[in-house]
Amino acid sequence: MRYSLVRILFVCGAFAAFGAGCHDRLYDSGETISLVDGGSNHADAGSGGRITSGDAGVGGAIGTGGDTGAGGANDAGTGTGGNNNLCDNNSPLRQTDVANCGTCFNQCYQMNADATCVAGACQYACLTGFFDADKNPANGCECELTNGGVELCDGVDNDCNGIVDDGFDTMSDLNNCGGCSMLCYHPFAASSCDMGVCSMGACLPDFYDANMKASDGCEAYCQKTNGGVEICDGRDNDCNGLIDDNVAPATIVCRSQGSICQGIVPVCMGSMGYVCPYRAGYQDIEDTTLGCDGKDNDCDGQTDEPFLIGKSCVAGMGICSAGTWVCDNTQTGNHRCQATKTATMEVCDGLDNDCDGTVDELGVLADTHNESLVIINPGSGAITMFAYEASHADAGKDLSNKDIVGTDITHRPCSAPGKLPWTSVKKEDAETACEKIGDGKWRLCTQAEWLYACNRGTTNTFPYGAAYSKTACNGFDYGAGAPITGGTATGCTSDFGMSVGKVYDLSGNTKEWVATTLSGTTPFHPTAFEMRGGAYNTLSFVDSSSGTAVTVAAGLQCDSTTAAPTSDVLLPSVGFRCCHPGALN
Repeated sequence: MRYSLVRILFVCGAFAAFGAGCHDRLYDSGETISLVDGGSNHADAGSGGRITSGDAGVGGAIGTGGDTGAGGANDAGTGTGGNNNLCDNNSPLRQTDVANCGTCFNQCYQMNADATCVAGACQYACLTGFFDADKNPANGCECELTNGGVELCDGVDNDCNGIVDDGFDTMSDLNNCGGCSMLCYHPFAASSCDMGVCSMGACLPDFYDANMKASDGCEAYCQKTNGGVEICDGRDNDCNGLIDDNVAPATIVCRSQGSICQGIVPVCMGSMGYVCPYRAGYQDIEDTTLGCDGKDNDCDGQTDEPFLIGKSCVAGMGICSAGTWVCDNTQTGNHRCQATKTATMEVCDGLDNDCDGTVDELGVLADTHNESLVIINPGSGAITMFAYEASHADAGKDLSNKDIVGTDITHRPCSAPGKLPWTSVKKEDAETACEKIGDGKWRLCTQAEWLYACNRGTTNTFPYGAAYSKTACNGFDYGAGAPITGGTATGCTSDFGMSVGKVYDLSGNTKEWVATTLSGTTPFHPTAFEMRGGAYNTLSFVDSSSGTAVTVAAGLQCDSTTAAPTSDVLLPSVGFRCCHPGALN
């Protein structure tokens, strides 16, 4: 007889009411089992109180005492003499009874299974849809098929084969990387799962990872340009996510002259390409819009060329005439002509030093800044005379500091110390040179003026005294062999004292033209020009006529005169000096 679990619990409760050995048992809901010994609730032996399968009011309690109880029917009272064993291990029922299989109270029961007792051993058949996956009888058919028995990666043994998520590799499966349903995917990029770690690989063609975030993969779309070679154009030509990186060298060359462009190199400016970032004030072609700013705005090596800066201009007169344009934004045209030299004290050098428009003016004594004049009176009135032999205005020193005679015949002669005398000059040219001075009254000195200057109106034979001295003036004995600069022979002076001054080189150095013309000198030259004073090559001789040997240099004496033909005479030993009638103030 099979009963439902509810029925069994009820029966057990009834037995319990009679206190006759009912053991609690758990059965699965809906399970049907057989009662002990086939449903006959009675003592195996004894005559009293057998419980049969009646309805709720069963008769006969379990008897006590002897082997056989005396008792009666289902509704009998308490019997006597029965034993208290309800299950017999030796009963044939032990071979089939699922509640007492093989031995009493050995229940054949497993979860989710139909149980049978065969030959005293429990056997089970899993219910449909259940399996004993772990082969453990204690928990019965513990595994229920899910997903129609098809294994999923969900942490469940869907096919009940005892292996959870078999067939799925969470170490390398892109769909289950590191765990079920953990998708390894990067948009527009290759992905890989290695040891359960998801990694992004190379981007698909025309895509790149601009933000360097793997979470959104290669999110940026890019098509290569310029053949994939990066150039400076503001585009990611090689689609590596970087714009204008590792670009080819610039093909332009920046200007480098001047402060505005110095050190400037080409810079990549995206879509503008390479540019030269010149400093403020730069102009491709310099014009006047920025004014005259003293800058080489177009970096061509020229500053403010629209304003002619640095170009020559006429700034004034004399040495001040030469000038260059400089910036001056207060002037019309934003420039002015600045003299390269400033006015200085006027000296006799063929230049307008004081920039007054007159070169080497000599109108008053104050004009003789580097010259020396003396005012003498030979008896016919005051005469202003050159203290030194006349020299060229450009006489002086060359670059090697060597004395040079000079060649300037366009400007007046000078009476200056330290200059070589003007020689190899004709008398007419000497006269013309003197006439260039000042007011035009200057001329060659007369014979009388010259003689007075030499002996100071005394009987002195030489400028320095009565006796000849070979070391005083530059004659042959002096040994120079050529004209020397004025004033070098310091002993060769005619000294008029502090109030007048000294006259130099009237003896030796060069013979000097005078204004006087000699008459009746020789039959061949009835008239001749006159030269005075001797020269560097004038010889001396020894005169023993008085019984005492005396060196005589007649040609170097103050009264020495030399006639010269009126034809051209150009000798390095011939020079001149100039005189002016009257005294200069």
